[in-house]
Amino acid sequence: MLNQGMDLLKEKRYEEFTNNGYFVTSIEAIFLFDRVWNKLSRDDYGNVREITVPAHIVWVNGAPGAGKGTNTRNIMRTMGIFTRPIVVSDLLDDAGFRKKIDQGMLVDDEAVTLLVFEQIFNVNSDRKSNRKSIIIDGYPRTKLQVDCIQLLQMKWRKTLPIKMTSVVLLIDERTSIQRQLARGQNALEHNKKVSQEGVGDLIEVRSTDRDPTIARNRYKIFCDETYNALKLLKRFMDYYSIDAKGSFDEIKLRISEALKRR
Repeated sequence: MLNQGMDLLKEKRYEEFTNNGYFVTSIEAIFLFDRVWNKLSRDDYGNVREITVPAHIVWVNGAPGAGKGTNTRNIMRTMGIFTRPIVVSDLLDDAGFRKKIDQGMLVDDEAVTLLVFEQIFNVNSDRKSNRKSIIIDGYPRTKLQVDCIQLLQMKWRKTLPIKMTSVVLLIDERTSIQRQLARGQNALEHNKKVSQEGVGDLIEVRSTDRDPTIARNRYKIFCDETYNALKLLKRFMDYYSIDAKGSFDEIKLRISEALKRR
């Protein structure tokens, strides 16, 4: 199917990829997905890898400072998910990735997609148990990444269909910048206390959480690129937009009420 899709797209920018009439993607996304899947499905010696296909993937995204980490736990409780979340920012610990992130920029589509897909399918992992449901915190963030998710869904639709859900947490620019800077200040105070008392672990202080200009730029990238891409997820999965401004209990209630209606 993938090769057939590539043949169809040789002369066109966009093309119907299935008979359903609702899936449209770019040739760039199809070739990117093909490269990622080839790396994913075979080891360095060309042997086919054993992979685990989840039954349900929940994609959690949100504006900077919207509280994805905190509210992911609320989502897990509401949906009855017990597997530890896959946090994309934790996967991007390479120095090159960190430099981009510290500047408020997005990481290369192919690199981050491969890292995320490896986690989804337990590649290079000792854990081979069948995961019924998993949560991905921080992916997708671009149109290409959204297309890769739908290509992934289409790839398994006839053999092991994967249910997908998207939860997007939204806040305004002012709240986003305030929360980012507050997070940075709290981290600095925590690290100072750890250094003075010698108890506890130091935590990372992001440059985006110290510089208002970078924090504002990070929010702008979310609005201009990420949010527009995320809205495309409505085409092929359950999609929930949550107002993440307010108290912890208020946000928790909104998440619970929205997801229980699914």
